[in-house]
Amino acid sequence: MNGSRHQHGPRMLATRVAIRDAGIAIAQGTRRELLMFDRTLDLDLYSTEEFIEAVKTLALAQPDSPVRVLLSRPDKHDQSGSRIVGLAQRLTSRIAIRRLAEDTPDRPDAFLIGDRRAYLKRPSAEGSEGVVDMHGRREAHRLCADFEQMWERAETDIEVRRLHL
Repeated sequence: MNGSRHQHGPRMLATRVAIRDAGIAIAQGTRRELLMFDRTLDLDLYSTEEFIEAVKTLALAQPDSPVRVLLSRPDKHDQSGSRIVGLAQRLTSRIAIRRLAEDTPDRPDAFLIGDRRAYLKRPSAEGSEGVVDMHGRREAHRLCADFEQMWERAETDIEVRRLHL
């Protein structure tokens, strides 16, 4: 690895900071669609100012839910203070959050996909290791297919909704 931000091909990540930075780079580079699959929303990545601003910018620039979040094991406590949840509650038609259906087989991994070309994949959602590829169309498309299949069977997460009076 040469350390270049524009390096092509998959790059291994070995720390949560590297994962956070890669996720921010993907979110900032996304122009049409951002897909997130994770166990919960407690990862440091989803609460950084840079990530939230990138998601907000994308959500406001594109109609029809350009940001979709799919959770496999949502925890009410993790979600209650999540900045993504707060943003989704304000931008309801732009950010959609669902949880996996109860009968969906458990997946230990997590991933983030930007514009069906850039991806960040963690084999273990709780782990500190991952792979990022800013130009990995083939793997991004495979992950998108997995995401779409799970999304179709997923349920709206009632814990995320908020009644506006």
